[in-house]
Amino acid sequence: MRVSSKPFIVYVPGYEDNIGASFVVNELFWMPYMVFNLLPSQISSVRLENLQDSSSSFIINCGKKELLLSDLKKDISGWDTSKVKRYLTYYTAIPFESWAFDLSDNEKNSIEAGIPQYRITVKQSDGKEIILRVWERLNSVNESRMKDSDRVWAKTNQRDEIFIMRYFDLDPILKKRGYFFKD
Repeated sequence: MRVSSKPFIVYVPGYEDNIGASFVVNELFWMPYMVFNLLPSQISSVRLENLQDSSSSFIINCGKKELLLSDLKKDISGWDTSKVKRYLTYYTAIPFESWAFDLSDNEKNSIEAGIPQYRITVKQSDGKEIILRVWERLNSVNESRMKDSDRVWAKTNQRDEIFIMRYFDLDPILKKRGYFFKD
């Protein structure tokens, strides 16, 4: 938008409240709510670290002509190539629900100081890296803290703000290493 020398009035017939209150100036509200939006051809490697069950963690390296699956130490054989290729397609659309602007600084620091459940590192073919950290979200119910079974806290290395993700959106990429083997 360009700066205008003429002021203007916004009016919606039948709407009595201040219409200007509906316009948010924070630039994060105007950006796409996407964590990952990558084609498989744009992915060089994926590293999923399950910090609560390290035996489920894995790394997928995407070479020019071959894929490699490994645990965090050595290459693994016997996995299904089609399952790995399908898994890489899940990174084309991983959104998040909303920004967590209502958190106080103490709450943000407390979340970030905790050990995340997952750390997902995606290296792109152009050398950029997206690191997603996911923490368990607790809700206050009747003066007690209960685990939220629908949502988590998350943060990437691209922004300083914490956001809220639904398990529904995150679940396709939260696979265990055993997923890649034939049934």
